[in-house]
Amino acid sequence: MKVSLLIKFTLIAVLCFFSTLHAQDSLRTDWRARIPLNDIGFIEVNQYIQYWNVMSLRYTKFDADPRMDTHIRRGRLGVSGRMGEKWLFNASFAYDGIGKDSLTTSAGIPNAEDNQNFFPRDVLLTYRAHPLFNFTIGYFRPRAGKESIYSSSFNISQEKGFPSYQPRFHTTGRGIGRETGVNVGGLLQSKHFSWLYDVGIHDPNHPSIRGGGPIWSPLIAGRTVFMFGDREMKEYLTTYFQSGYGQRKGISIGGSGVYQAKTNLFRNNGFLAAECQVNWGPWDFVGEYIWMFRETQRLNGYKQTVDDCFVAKAAYNVIIQNKSILQFCVMYTGETPDASFDSGRNDQTNSIFQRQWATGVNWLINRDKLKLGLHVSGGERTTFDFERGRYLYINPSIQVMM
Repeated sequence: MKVSLLIKFTLIAVLCFFSTLHAQDSLRTDWRARIPLNDIGFIEVNQYIQYWNVMSLRYTKFDADPRMDTHIRRGRLGVSGRMGEKWLFNASFAYDGIGKDSLTTSAGIPNAEDNQNFFPRDVLLTYRAHPLFNFTIGYFRPRAGKESIYSSSFNISQEKGFPSYQPRFHTTGRGIGRETGVNVGGLLQSKHFSWLYDVGIHDPNHPSIRGGGPIWSPLIAGRTVFMFGDREMKEYLTTYFQSGYGQRKGISIGGSGVYQAKTNLFRNNGFLAAECQVNWGPWDFVGEYIWMFRETQRLNGYKQTVDDCFVAKAAYNVIIQNKSILQFCVMYTGETPDASFDSGRNDQTNSIFQRQWATGVNWLINRDKLKLGLHVSGGERTTFDFERGRYLYINPSIQVMM
C-alpha cells in the first residue's frame, strides 16, 4: 500500500474521531429543526448525509494500484411532519454519489461517477383513520421486500444487501424503487404479539417495465409481519429500524410479494419474499430471501425465468460508559440469475451472478443519528464480458442525521 494513501487514511480516521467529541454533550437530544403549525402540528426539516472514504484494494477483472476515494454515498434533504393527530406528510430529495470516482470498487466494476442530480426520493401523505387502517398516497416504495423498504440510515451493516437493489429494478425499473401509488396498512398490538400489514396498488410507467405499446397493468404489492415479544415499532410508520440497540427482545417473521400482469414487454412479473428479524438483547439478526419471476415474450412464444437474491447479517451491540454503542457486524449477500443463462446474466431482467461479504464495526454515538463505521468488504460478480472477478475494499464512513 502506498505511503500517501496510508497517510490519507490515517488523517481521515483522526478527523472522524475528533469530530465526534463535540457531540458527546448532546447524545440523547433530537437534532431536527421543528417548526410549530399554530398548535395543530409541526414541520421538521430533515438532513441526512452518509460520507464514505473507500480505499479500493482489488478490482474486478482489471489491474490498478490501490486508490482512495471520498464521496457522499447518500444525501437526503426534505421536510416531514404532522397536521393534527390524523395526517402525516413527508417530502424528501436525494443527492447521492457526489464526488464519486468511477474506479471506486465498491460496486465491483467501473461505474457512474460524480452524480450532480438532485431528485425526489419520497413524496407521500398518510391519513390515520385507525391504528389498523392507515392510508398513504404519493410516490414511494411498494411495501414489499424488507431490505428494500427499510431505510439505509437504520442499517446494521455498512451497506444494504442485494435484496435492496435487483427487486427494485425488477418491479419498478428504477434503482430507487419508487412509484406512484396508494397503500393501506396497519399495526395490531398486544402485550406479547403484534401484527403489521400493507397492501398497495401502483402505476408503473418506466419504459423497462411498461414498454412502448398500449398495454397497461397495475402493480400490486403486499406485506405481512408477525412480531413475538417486543415489537419493532411503537406505531405504524413507513420507516423502521434493523437494530434493537441492545434493548428489544423480540422476533419478527414475515412475507411479502409483488405482482404485475401483462404489459408490452412481458406476460407477468413479480416476486415473493420471506424475511426475519431477531433483536435479542445485544444481538441483532436480519435475513431475507427473494424469488423473482418474469415471463417474457419471445419469437417462439413466452419464456419464464426465475432469479433470486438473499441477505443474512448479524450484529453484536456493546453499550459503553457514555451510552453510545459499539456495533460489531457481519453480512453475506448474493444474487443468482436464471440457471438457463450460462453467461451469468439474465438478458430478460439484467440480473447477474454476484456475492458479497462484509465485516466491521459501527460506533453509534447518538444511535444512527451520528455513526462512525469501519468495514472491510469483498465480493465476486459477473463483469461486462460475462466473466467473474473478485474485488476488495476498506470503507471508513460518517453518518449524520438531523
